[in-house]
Amino acid sequence: MSECASRKAATSRRRWGFLARLFRDRRGNTLAIVGAAMIPLAAMIGSGVDMSRAYMAKTRLQSACDAAALAGRRVMQNDSLGTNVEPEARRFFHFNFPKTTSNGVTTGPYQTAEIVNPTVTRPAAGTVRVSASTTIPTSVMRMFGFTTLPLSVTCDASLNFVNTDVMLVLDVTGSMDDTLNGTKKIVSMRDAVMALYDELAPTQAQLQANGLRLRYGVVPYSSTVNVGRLISGAVPVPAGGGLPGNPAYLADNATYSSRVANFDEVHATYVGTPQAPEPPVTQTYGSSISQSDCDKYGRNVAFTNFSPSATSGGGPAPTASWSRSFSNNESSGVDWGWSGASDTSGNNQSCRRRYVETDTTYQTVVHYESSGWIYKAESINVSQYKLGNPVTMSNTDAGQSSVAGDFDPIELPGAVTGESTASVTWNGCIQERDTALPSLITSTLPADLAIPSTAYDLNINLIPTTDATRWRPMFPEAVYRRAAGTGQQSSGTSMVGSACPYEARRLQAWTRADMLAYVTALTPTGSTYHDIGMLWGARLLSSGGIFADSPDTFNSMPVSRHIIFMTDGQMDTDNSIYAFHGIERNDQKVAGQNSPTEADLNGRHMQRFRMICNAAKSMGYSVWVIAFGTTLTTDMVQCASNANQASTVSNRDALIDRFQEIGSNIGALRLTQ
Repeated sequence: MSECASRKAATSRRRWGFLARLFRDRRGNTLAIVGAAMIPLAAMIGSGVDMSRAYMAKTRLQSACDAAALAGRRVMQNDSLGTNVEPEARRFFHFNFPKTTSNGVTTGPYQTAEIVNPTVTRPAAGTVRVSASTTIPTSVMRMFGFTTLPLSVTCDASLNFVNTDVMLVLDVTGSMDDTLNGTKKIVSMRDAVMALYDELAPTQAQLQANGLRLRYGVVPYSSTVNVGRLISGAVPVPAGGGLPGNPAYLADNATYSSRVANFDEVHATYVGTPQAPEPPVTQTYGSSISQSDCDKYGRNVAFTNFSPSATSGGGPAPTASWSRSFSNNESSGVDWGWSGASDTSGNNQSCRRRYVETDTTYQTVVHYESSGWIYKAESINVSQYKLGNPVTMSNTDAGQSSVAGDFDPIELPGAVTGESTASVTWNGCIQERDTALPSLITSTLPADLAIPSTAYDLNINLIPTTDATRWRPMFPEAVYRRAAGTGQQSSGTSMVGSACPYEARRLQAWTRADMLAYVTALTPTGSTYHDIGMLWGARLLSSGGIFADSPDTFNSMPVSRHIIFMTDGQMDTDNSIYAFHGIERNDQKVAGQNSPTEADLNGRHMQRFRMICNAAKSMGYSVWVIAFGTTLTTDMVQCASNANQASTVSNRDALIDRFQEIGSNIGALRLTQ
């Protein structure tokens, strides 16, 4: 081995010996490990710093995008981007994600590498989409080859309801005439409704411009509702509305707590009928007389030795009677000394006369007079009354009838003569259709709020096919309250003047002038029956039933449905008034008792209210409840779709604010992505 080779071998042994010793020696390993770990540790810390900056920038970018989308949708008209949507969207975007200038160089916020100019598009009907992207330079991560991090956002904005139907269920009971903090409650309610209308007017205009719609319906309620003309079809269907009404949905005959005149007293009268006159009869005076006396004889006038003959006889009725009429033509000379007579010359001659006899025959005629009124449940023909046609009815029982019988006020004019009559016309308020047995709906039953199948009155969408499922016109002129019970009585009290609210309106697009005229016409009347108001609010807002006014979609866009229920009081029933189920103490439809307590009757009607609220919400309605100057009860809160949609207000200004707030919630823009 050469010397050179020997030196290389020695060097190699020394090197590997050092490394072997180092490998075997564990002293100082920590320093090496830490040194080796510094590189990935720096990458982790650096990425955290850079990612935090990127997260903050993206959050701000998202907020700017949301604001831009909402602003663009707000000014969008005719479902088109037009010329103003994109500038408005970008203006709001840059306000929230502003440009900055440093040393004459324009850059984005959060040290973004470039200015962001969002794109604005219309991806679907009624929607504005804003998209924006940029990058943010890294600080630490650039050491590892990552010089920027990408940021990208997209957001959509549209009207949250698209088509919207709003049903106003408004308490117009007698207490609404009271003053609250210096203003009558009915006036405050009118102002609040108009505030709601004004709040939603811009939205209504935008929807109409886009071929969509915002509509209102109104149900004023007290102890009943005025929906008769809507049911019968007398009110035209609004443009884009549902089915017309149908008179067949109202019964032709309905049972009412009424009265009948009992014509059972027999009375006889005699009617004479003159018969045809008999042939003339000729009589000859027994001796010759002067011409003057012959003339008197012919006329049946007394003279010497002659007394006039009887001119009538027979009777009294019904015995047959007769009458005679005498005739003597003195000037012709044919009666005094007539040719062929026994004495035809001198101052005294033969005399004769003629008379005609007419016989009269009599018939016995029996008629009936009333022994008085009987107050009871009576089936009355309302086939014309329900159409709004004037109907003649009798107010007395003083006439005569040719037949015996009991006649209700509508039957009397056709069956009796000599009656005092009046013409009456239906005001449009209704009695509900048949309901379930009182045992099936109490103040607590059914516990699950399910509507019994026999409670046709509570079935929102049931279309009438039988008398049990048909509505009945209220008929206060023919209805009488009697002593408690279902039996007949000899006395009763007229229900003329019973409460009937202003006529309800189906869903339609209103002008401000029309809405103002309508609410101005609302007047307070009657007692508080919450169930009938909520029931008809739900019916008029339904996509089914006899109206079907609120379809699930309109022009291929969904429909959102809202009920705004406003009351100034608690349930306040009365078993002696004429309400939507008749007179409770006589008809006994709800409580089934002669004299239910007010608490029991209130509780039963309140359970019906709960059931209807539950049904309405299950149909997808959004329910808002407002207690105006009264307690917001648990039942009211539970009727609303959620606790935030139930509120109490104590004065006019607060009521207006609440209606405006509801309008803002109904008509607000919403981010959908």
